[in-house]
Amino acid sequence: MPTHDAIIETQRLIGRIWKEEQSPERERILECAGYTLSFISATGQDYRFEDFRQTHVPGSPTWVEPSHLASTEPGAAGSANLRELLARTRGFFTQLLTEPDATHDHGPIRVLLDVVDYIVLTGGFVALDEHVRRLEAGSPPRVVAAFGTREEATDWLERAPDPPSKALVLVGDQYHQAVYLRDINHRKIMPWPAMEYYLAELVQDVTPIAVASFASREMAESWLQAQTEPPDRIWVLIAGELHLAVNHANVQRRALYPLSMANGYTVNVEVEPEPPRQG
Repeated sequence: MPTHDAIIETQRLIGRIWKEEQSPERERILECAGYTLSFISATGQDYRFEDFRQTHVPGSPTWVEPSHLASTEPGAAGSANLRELLARTRGFFTQLLTEPDATHDHGPIRVLLDVVDYIVLTGGFVALDEHVRRLEAGSPPRVVAAFGTREEATDWLERAPDPPSKALVLVGDQYHQAVYLRDINHRKIMPWPAMEYYLAELVQDVTPIAVASFASREMAESWLQAQTEPPDRIWVLIAGELHLAVNHANVQRRALYPLSMANGYTVNVEVEPEPPRQG
């Protein structure tokens, strides 16, 4: 089964075992499981994870206790809580494997356990920590790279020895998707309405509140570039129109997106996660 399909099936398993009334510990573990699965897809690591699974022996003693990792993994500062949560998540799903009623769920459970092992063994704690922070903060869709032109983005994708399987990039300030199909070595950069859907979701429950107002876009851009440490997102008014000021910190790009971009884009609340209740 392709990695993308296996991850979707595992996400469905999490949905099936989620209960309306459950302990905070169980809720946090299931949230953590969902975060780890979305991390693989959001960072374009489908093929890397697929290669890992081909050599990884399920149940092998690869898990390193969080206390040991805390003193040996470089650059892991600030992710101790996440490492501990991953350990509890792995323990929960390992125990689930032994339950008689879980026989038909062994495949998805092992996918989840492999994802956790993959993050541990590849030193992905810091990146996962940032992924979780952005999800819980309701931050804008994350990009993996930024380019001035589509030609530059295409050249990057063509030259990359290990390109992401599918990831978001910026071309100018606009979202595009970088697609790589390894079996046929197909690589393509194409426009993608990630911000349009994000804006539509962001305002469906809460009216945006602007923190600053500007007469022109140029004035707003100057203000945004001058901020020392802007948040991931903040609302501003430009000539009376709401814009979302976004700090793409990992690619050192700051951009303004008019709310009108969301016109014509709707979110299916029956299948989409509830948006963050903050302006």
